[in-house]
Amino acid sequence: MRDFQNKIAVITGAGSGMGRALAVQLSGAGAKVLLSDKNTTGLEETRKLVEAGKGTCKTYIVDVGNKDQVYAFAKQVLDEYSYIDVLINNAGMAIGEATLNEIPLEDFERLMNVNLWGVIHHTKAFLDVLISRPEAAIVNTSSVFGLMGIPTQIPYCVSKYAVRGFTESLRLELSATKVAVTCVHPGGIDTDIAKNGIHYKDKEQAVEHFKKMVITSSDKAARIIIKAIRRKSKRVMVGPDAKLIRLFTQAAPNLIDGYILRKKREMELSRN
Repeated sequence: MRDFQNKIAVITGAGSGMGRALAVQLSGAGAKVLLSDKNTTGLEETRKLVEAGKGTCKTYIVDVGNKDQVYAFAKQVLDEYSYIDVLINNAGMAIGEATLNEIPLEDFERLMNVNLWGVIHHTKAFLDVLISRPEAAIVNTSSVFGLMGIPTQIPYCVSKYAVRGFTESLRLELSATKVAVTCVHPGGIDTDIAKNGIHYKDKEQAVEHFKKMVITSSDKAARIIIKAIRRKSKRVMVGPDAKLIRLFTQAAPNLIDGYILRKKREMELSRN
């Protein structure tokens, strides 16, 4: 999809971070952007940025982890516009460090509802109309944690591995259609996902640790993702750290396992 002029794009999680940057940049490229988030304040800030750039948008308050809200949102969009051309499943949530025994199952389920089922339900809700378009794109956000396992991050890794599997299977299933399907694997991106996550230990320390891993700005991440949409890329690593992680998980899995465990021990020692 080389031209976004007059295309209609749905972007979830548009109240901050990559979603906001994607909204601003796609609207700047000529797309009408339909933006959802449960963060009313953040969504309004994004709307103002889009309109300041002379872009066209509409906002919707949606909890992507709520199945009924997702299908109601899709129905409203299709009632108003009849079709969309681009679906970007960007919304997600995080959980702070905790072992499987420490994580309440209701929190595990909440994360899966947002990170995985939100992607599945949005895709199901818009799939028929996307297939009917002359060209269309589905973009699902996995993570580098969908490439490697991380101790004390089981729910997040499970959700992102699942998004990866869903997206890659969907891409093959839609190979005979005009719908391009892209799986996005961000590395350390400057977003609010850690700040807005569920935390069981020192939240401030967790957020500070996340900030130390940030390598790529949300604006740069959005540019990479939009370039991938234009190229109909199957998968895209966002950030130099993501590219390295992909390389090492494929070429030297034992090495990266050892590195992860060593860094984990170093973090635990620094807290004591």
